[in-house]
Amino acid sequence: MVNEAIPDAGAGAVRENVAVAAVYMVAASAFFTTLAALVKLASDEATPLQAMLYRSVFSALPMLVIMKRRHIPLSSRRRGLLTIRGVVGGSALFCYLYAVAHIRLADLSALQQLAPIFVAFLSVVLLHERPRPLHYALAALCLLGALVVLQPTRGLASLGAGVALLSAVLSAGAYVSVRTLTRTEPTPRIVLWFSGVAGLMALPLVLLNWQPLSLRAHLLLVGAGVMAAGAQSLMTASYRRAPAHIAASFSYASVPLGYLAGLVFWNERPDRLANVGIFIILVAGVAIVYSVRPRRAPPA
Repeated sequence: MVNEAIPDAGAGAVRENVAVAAVYMVAASAFFTTLAALVKLASDEATPLQAMLYRSVFSALPMLVIMKRRHIPLSSRRRGLLTIRGVVGGSALFCYLYAVAHIRLADLSALQQLAPIFVAFLSVVLLHERPRPLHYALAALCLLGALVVLQPTRGLASLGAGVALLSAVLSAGAYVSVRTLTRTEPTPRIVLWFSGVAGLMALPLVLLNWQPLSLRAHLLLVGAGVMAAGAQSLMTASYRRAPAHIAASFSYASVPLGYLAGLVFWNERPDRLANVGIFIILVAGVAIVYSVRPRRAPPA
């Protein structure tokens, strides 16, 4: 299962393919949603730092096995950027896991969709990518759909929502660094370094305030770590095959997926306005795919 989630172990240039990048990112969104649901189910016992540690350890272990089988070295000439990506991504992860335990899963999924907007701007500054004006308009439309789903009058200004917003900002920085790393680094190494740095960040704080967990909570958090390995691998594969501002746009799929998880596990039913927002997100996402499709050469 994990091997299938890593379509490419090699580094360097891969032919860009927006359709394939979209499939990978939507699949990654499904894995991330499952991860969030598992952590939320365990949040009555586990602290966010414990969830972060489990998520890091049990997503790193499959990567170690894969790297050994494929003879991929742990070291890299880009240790600095890999470490920065781990610190920024680890901070975003902690904020995300904190928010999972304090706000609705659907609200969290919607707030996370601010990240692609930040990615679009950061990719211009840091990666020198040039999104078309249409992409900005469609990203704004997706954001509008996310806000319609969220319905800010239900407590947008809460601490949990503020932490979720901070997670979106930090995630954008991590995603842009992933796009840069995919030019030279194999996917398992990127995922392993992120998990390793995040785990080292959480370990001392967890040991200082360890909370006893039941077998149920242990299993839920182990499952979250496995889901994280698949999600990070799929997300990295997506950024390898499309510019950062385009690949990030497909993560809007997590909004309807978050609502589905809320419906299944907590009987949270979307209202009519939320359904309108989900429809807006899906239409805008399809429009992005259509707008960047390869153009056919004119007949000779």
